[in-house]
Amino acid sequence: MSIPSPRYYQLYVALRTWVRDGTYAPGAQIPTEAELCGMFDVSRITVRKALAELVREGWLVRHQGRGTFVEMSAARPPASLDLGEALNQVADLAAVTRVQGAQTSEVVADGETLAALGLEAGARVWKSTHVRLLRDVPLALVTTFVPLDIASRVGRLHPGADLPMFELLARSGIKVREADQWIGATLAGLEAGRALSVGIGAPLLRLTRVVLDAKRRPVERVVALYRADAYQYRMHLQRSRGN
Repeated sequence: MSIPSPRYYQLYVALRTWVRDGTYAPGAQIPTEAELCGMFDVSRITVRKALAELVREGWLVRHQGRGTFVEMSAARPPASLDLGEALNQVADLAAVTRVQGAQTSEVVADGETLAALGLEAGARVWKSTHVRLLRDVPLALVTTFVPLDIASRVGRLHPGADLPMFELLARSGIKVREADQWIGATLAGLEAGRALSVGIGAPLLRLTRVVLDAKRRPVERVVALYRADAYQYRMHLQRSRGN
């Protein structure tokens, strides 16, 4: 069964694909808002919403009075990491931390979640938030969004649950095939500041992950905010044979 997508998400995917495949090269100007409205038969509000998401993710950059351009580094393919290794990293972090203040609720999905999970406007999702503590110090504020039919299979998370959603999906028979992940910087707002015991405006590491099942359906969106003074992301780099 195909999953209908909001119009702005269809535009978002199309533009992102054009950047990835080189249709619009790094530094190239993309069509104007008016041109995109005509090309996709959508409103200017829809176009602006899709462009705003692409700008936020670093695919595009806006220059006042000149237009919207492909970010110079946006056409580079994403770095790849073995999914099993990524799952191990999540499990390792869960093993050395504990959960505090877990809350769950059914909510109307926000625009970013609608886009990430390919849901129709007004769709509801299961939202779970908790803080992970490392040696009793707040490390991360984690928010997870899951489609309601997936949540019914997983079982509604209960306060204090320490298992990561990766593990809960696996236990419910949902096979995770792949995931897209973005890591960037942000500043603490009121909610994150309180949860992580930092001041408003404190630097945070923002990790966003969209998880897909074996049929390439998005089944989970995660937004994790880490204290910049308490979290490090370590990678070992080496040359492949022959290089």
